[in-house]
Amino acid sequence: MNYIEEHGKKVAAVLCVASCFPVVAAVYAMETEPGWHGDRYINTDATVAIGWQEIEGKSYYFDESGEVDEETTQQATVATVSQDVSQTVQENVSTVTKEVVTEEVKAVDAKKEAEEKAAQEALAQESVTVVEDTTADVSQPTYTEDTTVETPAVDTTTPVVEETPSAPVQEAPSQPVTPPTQDTTTTPPTVEETPSTPVEETPSQPVTPPAQDTTTPGAGDTTGAYADLNARIAAAAQTLVGVTDGQQCTQVVQQALALAGVSDAMQLWPDQYIMYGYYTDTPQAGNLVYYNNGGRGVDHIAIYIGNGLCVHGNFWTSDGSSKTIISSVYNGGGGAPQFIQVTR
Repeated sequence: MNYIEEHGKKVAAVLCVASCFPVVAAVYAMETEPGWHGDRYINTDATVAIGWQEIEGKSYYFDESGEVDEETTQQATVATVSQDVSQTVQENVSTVTKEVVTEEVKAVDAKKEAEEKAAQEALAQESVTVVEDTTADVSQPTYTEDTTVETPAVDTTTPVVEETPSAPVQEAPSQPVTPPTQDTTTTPPTVEETPSTPVEETPSQPVTPPAQDTTTPGAGDTTGAYADLNARIAAAAQTLVGVTDGQQCTQVVQQALALAGVSDAMQLWPDQYIMYGYYTDTPQAGNLVYYNNGGRGVDHIAIYIGNGLCVHGNFWTSDGSSKTIISSVYNGGGGAPQFIQVTR
């Protein structure tokens, strides 16, 4: 009893402090309970949320004091919505582009087939045997549409006229004449010439049918000086599809040129690839295709492989990845395609 009387104040203080513990514990438990506390959010580990946090399917940004930064959070929400809209637009554009390319390829194939059929029919009609003299025992050569000049063959059979040539044929002398020595000099198909060896009487010369143009309209000259180089470039570009995913368009073009045998192939800015050749208005598979798109930094370079298609590098697909793909020549970013004929 004497101890309590002597230390009454201390005992009272201890009892007061002990009675405060439940209250403090209750307050602390409320303050650290996971969930929202005004503009602050307490995580499940009892820590205050700071920085970006995803809560109930939404993203929030908390400053260093733990309070929500509403402006930053709203901007992030708008950016997310914009990204979703952009991805939807890209998917729609990709679908429409595939349909357009498919229709374009079908139209090109149908046109090519019709032109080849017409060329074959015209070639058959131009195969005409021209008779120099019906009284002579020697028949004149039959000229068919061919780029190879052949030496006329001598035949002992009486020739038959299959078709009357468009140009007049000189008439033979009224009396029988001995056929002159056969001239072995090759005569161009479109030129009417007198035999180089003079004779006493000028024999009638066969009328040569006009040369048939075998070039497919719109296809350009595929037998030019760069046809082999173009074919190598086009073939090399197609081997890179799916192999060079993630690489820049200029890297894909540089590798295609190197594989095709261009010894000084380098990675350049897209507008600098004109140094390898010249611009052309007659596109060929194997040409490079430049798209300005507003200038350096946003321009693009691809490889044309024919039938309205190109190999595009660094092509961003609907899933947000960069790939090397085959797509329409008009799918280069909006700029008009400019074709470059490589000369080395």
